[in-house]
Amino acid sequence: MQAGLFFAAQAAAPAPTHDALHTVLAIAIAIGGALLLNWAIYLQKKAVVELPPVKAKISWELVKTFITNGPWMFAQLINVSGFALYAVALAMAPVSIVEPLIASGVVLLAYLAIKNLGERPRRIDYVAIGMSVFGVVCIALSLLEGVPKDELRHPADMWIFTGVALGLAVIIPLVMRGSSAKRAAGLGISVGLLFGSAAVFTRLLMMEWGDHWGYFALFAVLCVATYLPGFIVLQAALQQGQATVVAPVYNGVQEFIPIVIGMVALNEKFPENDFLAALRIFGFVLIIVGTIILSQRAEGEEAPAVAVEETPAESGGEGV
Repeated sequence: MQAGLFFAAQAAAPAPTHDALHTVLAIAIAIGGALLLNWAIYLQKKAVVELPPVKAKISWELVKTFITNGPWMFAQLINVSGFALYAVALAMAPVSIVEPLIASGVVLLAYLAIKNLGERPRRIDYVAIGMSVFGVVCIALSLLEGVPKDELRHPADMWIFTGVALGLAVIIPLVMRGSSAKRAAGLGISVGLLFGSAAVFTRLLMMEWGDHWGYFALFAVLCVATYLPGFIVLQAALQQGQATVVAPVYNGVQEFIPIVIGMVALNEKFPENDFLAALRIFGFVLIIVGTIILSQRAEGEEAPAVAVEETPAESGGEGV
């Protein structure tokens, strides 16, 4: 299904240009995808608390329970729609630009979770979420010179960085154990690492469309191999902790991977204007610091994993 979306997205995307209209359109599509993806997270959070806990060993019975659950499947419909817009945005713009814009949708998720799920973040949590959103605004403003062009120049660096990210995605949840809030933060970081890697592979897949079909097939497989585990771990994270912690954490971490690989391996240069370059760096810092604050909050206190009006599912152990 995901591969089909990639093909459709490439066909739908306009021919690459670097004028202002193209930049505005790429930003608008990315923000639309961000809103749908974060609405889907909210809907998944509501649904997963009534479903069996996701563990490392996935059985057919567990899968069947999820795919026959109406609210959860509706959430996936919204998720796929958001992912389609996300793929189109990646076909039009560099991954280091699209990913921070996708993170902007967390403000919608925070509003819905606080209003409808009984989640009550502290003042510092609101500050952290605001920092992430303002960071996205700074990155968007740094695009005034236009969208940089991707060029794979350092493939060895790309594989090294991606390998380290995937290794950390396995190690961090094993290290961050203890309270359910701490486990949720660890799982959220893992989701961000997996989704960030998947975003890079998706962008590379788009770049290879119609040119090198062998690489296209390779990156298609790698997209599925990173996105699918990330999606499964996300369900476990939402069962363990609050959406207002899990989503900003994984969104923030998800930005870091494409930023590093985009600059090092894809030749995504900073703006020539010093002010715009500083603005982009400032935006990156805000997003990362906001993520750190939310992670520390999850470690420091036990937060209710479900809405006050919901009946929590049986914990059934540590989860993933």
